Amino acid sequence: MIRIKTLSLLLISSMFFVGVQTSNSQVSFELSSEKTYRQSESRQTFRGGSFNIRMTDGSVTSIPGCDYTQYYPPGFFLLLCSPGTTAFLTSGTIDGNTIDTPYLLVTGIFPATAIAPREPARISLIAAPASELPRPLGGFKDSSSSLYYNLHINASIREYILTRYDSARNYETTENDRFNKEIVPGTYHYIFPRLGNPSAPAPVKALIYPMADALSTRNNVTSGFEYTRINNGVWDKKGFVEMSYIRPNTFNWRPFAPNNVFAGSDALYFSIRVLSKQGDPKANTDQLDDFSGKQQSVFPAFANNGDPRVLLPSPFVSNFTTPPILPGGTQGIAELQLQRNFQTGGVTYDFSARKFQIPVIVVNRYSEYEDAVFAKASPTSGLLEDTDGDGFNNLNEWILDSSASDPRSMPVAPVATDNPFEFDSDFFFFFGNTRLVRSQYYGFTINQKLGTNPRVAYTLQRSTDNGLTWGKFVSDANWIVRKVTFAAGQSSLRQNSSRRVEIRVESRYNTAGQLLLFDGGIQGPPPGTSAHLYRVKVTLAK
Repeated sequence: MIRIKTLSLLLISSMFFVGVQTSNSQVSFELSSEKTYRQSESRQTFRGGSFNIRMTDGSVTSIPGCDYTQYYPPGFFLLLCSPGTTAFLTSGTIDGNTIDTPYLLVTGIFPATAIAPREPARISLIAAPASELPRPLGGFKDSSSSLYYNLHINASIREYILTRYDSARNYETTENDRFNKEIVPGTYHYIFPRLGNPSAPAPVKALIYPMADALSTRNNVTSGFEYTRINNGVWDKKGFVEMSYIRPNTFNWRPFAPNNVFAGSDALYFSIRVLSKQGDPKANTDQLDDFSGKQQSVFPAFANNGDPRVLLPSPFVSNFTTPPILPGGTQGIAELQLQRNFQTGGVTYDFSARKFQIPVIVVNRYSEYEDAVFAKASPTSGLLEDTDGDGFNNLNEWILDSSASDPRSMPVAPVATDNPFEFDSDFFFFFGNTRLVRSQYYGFTINQKLGTNPRVAYTLQRSTDNGLTWGKFVSDANWIVRKVTFAAGQSSLRQNSSRRVEIRVESRYNTAGQLLLFDGGIQGPPPGTSAHLYRVKVTLAK
């Protein structure tokens, strides 16, 4: 997103009444564009963009959550809201609050001092660099607001006006050429209605600077951004580039050139975004979690008060390595965002940005497990060999998390036992109450590994004679045995959690040894099963 706040200081001074200090005016003019690219195995595609303009005059700060339907005096609420109502909203929206809950706790306010509100028809682009962008160009939306403040000091109560205008010109996935022909670097001149005399134009100009773009060739010169390699550069059949489950993952790209990236003001961020439709590398990303409303990423999974992304040391670095912390089968969109934060004058700024994306999937390969476990190649380190002689072949030790090179390390057998309620602590943190993730039950679960290469099959087995013989363990009069699949985000109510599959074993009896006729109730061990043994057998999938 290119965001330019560029307001000429000469023009600012001509827009204000005598005695008004520009440092307190809170006027800003944002001229912004946004472009996103998605890279596949063969090319980069334009995912869409926009050209956005925003004028703000005046500012307000309030304490969230302290809005109310009626006036409340100091001390009516506790803690943050204890100062009570200080403002009454009469129109518009402030920090998400509307006139449905008009009583607010405002802590600071600067009214509009230069631009008149509620006059969007008087706004127009009158001049711009040579391009195909139409002019004059209007189409602004008014989102101004007004409120009375301060309700605690009767002699000082007055109406404050906050001016807000917005405009957006969107470009579809097929309109990259149109975008490039219309939105070019240079100075853009607008006129706005003047506060106190709306019919008199208040001229404002903003400057768009050159910004790095996707890889292209012009005049036999190739430049721009491109992912050059991720690990071994392997793409799967669906169109995802493969990440490793067990090794660090290194992303490499063509470094940005200094002619359109500025070290003093530009920052480069890395993240892996949530894919809105699993299995589709062309699907959109979900920037906001549907359950919490907060910004989200698969990696990093959590960030305080902002967008979860990693700030890289410099915009000119050409690689980044992620730790092997994501579950096998995890899908997402790796994203590099180039973000500009450049103050171009007293109240002018440039917040340009570009997003470069690539679909990724985490693959758990036996060959990488083999390299990690065995110091050197061994003729007995094949997938179906028992290299350490402990009775478990390497396939089972790989999938069931034991070491195939140490005979003392063997897969741990599941044990039927009482399992307490499971609660989501993050849900408590965000929402102020606990959410039940899983009810109390008697039995056990086996989490299947996803994204394995080669693919594997799980068979649950049971012995009723102390391990002398084993048979396939399926649902019977004592147990319910079933496979449960959780879509991404389903089991945790956090969209950035990966898809999960488990084999679930639950008792049909209660703690008194009585058969449960309906779902619910506290489960207990089925009578006569206390000496039974259980194990998981892993084979290659057919």
